[in-house]
Amino acid sequence: MRLHRFSVALAVLFLVASVPVTAQTPDIRPLADSLDDLLTGALRINIRARIVDPSSTEEAWAMDITRVTISGRSVRVRMEGANITVIADFTPYWEDDDELLLVAQGQTWVYDPTGDQVPRHRTSFTTMPMRLGEPLIFLPLGSASDEDQIGMLNIELEINVERYQS
Repeated sequence: MRLHRFSVALAVLFLVASVPVTAQTPDIRPLADSLDDLLTGALRINIRARIVDPSSTEEAWAMDITRVTISGRSVRVRMEGANITVIADFTPYWEDDDELLLVAQGQTWVYDPTGDQVPRHRTSFTTMPMRLGEPLIFLPLGSASDEDQIGMLNIELEINVERYQS
């Protein structure tokens, strides 16, 4: 019985050893081609977030964000203040060689400073055609002319999408 087990183990060992080495080594060229294709379609999204006083058009606060993404994958911006939270998601989709469709989704929560009330929640959704390198302005709270303006300051998100250059 021992001899039988030994000969079966030896046969399996020879079988495994006879497999060509090239079959065990993966061809990495298709992977490199796939990565090149991915980088060719990659996008860089530059976002300038700022809080502006509408009466003087003066910036009270500003922040720059740059993210790399691909078509169909969103980039999220989150801003938190003492009584407000803003979340904005931007998803670019290729339309043509230098044209995109940008989907912008925003959510805002404005809290009562006394903490007595439930925060006011507001959502926004818009789809904007754009060209590469053409800046767009997204106003998650709406414009200063809106009757239901929340607060006294405007939040502006300026978005500029370009091809990713490694």
